[in-house]
Amino acid sequence: MKILYAAAEISPFARMTNTADLLRFLPASLQDKGFEIRILLPKYGSINDRRNRLHEVIRLAGIEVEVAGNTESMRIKVASIPNAKLQVYFLDNETYFKRKGMFTDSKGKFYEDNDERLIFYNKGILETVKKLGWKPDLIHCHDWPAGFVPVFLKNLYKDDENFKGTKVIYNLHSPLNEGLFDPSMIEKTGLPGDFDVNAIMTDGKVDFRKAGLKYADHVVTGNDLGSELDDLFSEMNITPDKIQGAPQDISSKFADYYKSIVGETEEQN
Repeated sequence: MKILYAAAEISPFARMTNTADLLRFLPASLQDKGFEIRILLPKYGSINDRRNRLHEVIRLAGIEVEVAGNTESMRIKVASIPNAKLQVYFLDNETYFKRKGMFTDSKGKFYEDNDERLIFYNKGILETVKKLGWKPDLIHCHDWPAGFVPVFLKNLYKDDENFKGTKVIYNLHSPLNEGLFDPSMIEKTGLPGDFDVNAIMTDGKVDFRKAGLKYADHVVTGNDLGSELDDLFSEMNITPDKIQGAPQDISSKFADYYKSIVGETEEQN
């Protein structure tokens, strides 16, 4: 079974929350259980190539992503998680990810172009997988930075053979949500004109978290999320699956969860 992990943080390369620590162990553990895992992460400027032993994947050169009417190219680099046999793919682009901060500058201020940076990353994940020629059974998206992966998949890539039958899991690990942007950002996405932006708005802002919840096939809540989002889940008529615990505990739970979802897909086909 092929599982794509979309996450903006993973230890030891980049960390914002406890999600990074979980993803340091969970995918590697699942790979040991026989799953075929790919992880895609932005190549932030703070990630030192030499120290982390990154090297460019030449066969993946030339990937292009359209953002705000402009075409940005990227290089794909790869490195192994320390003490694990699992590789992480890094999306390297100087326009959006050369700077040291992940989403804030040295003073803690959010970058003004975070909307474009996230559009680039969310689209770039899918473009990289296409270039790989690798067809995931499941895409497992983590927290607000990956909220538009299911949006793009179900709209821009809905007829793409590479993602035929692919299901999306949207995993919220904590109540933190910093993916709120001016509605004008939708014009930068390349989404069709009839896209219903109102369905993913919160208090007049485009909400990456809400987008992920609306377009994912399955929603999961993690360790650092209690009842904080119960009202939102109720509003959206979502009953999330709770998969919580230490990495070694939830590894088996996710293995069974993945198998149940892919089994359902195979039955429908």
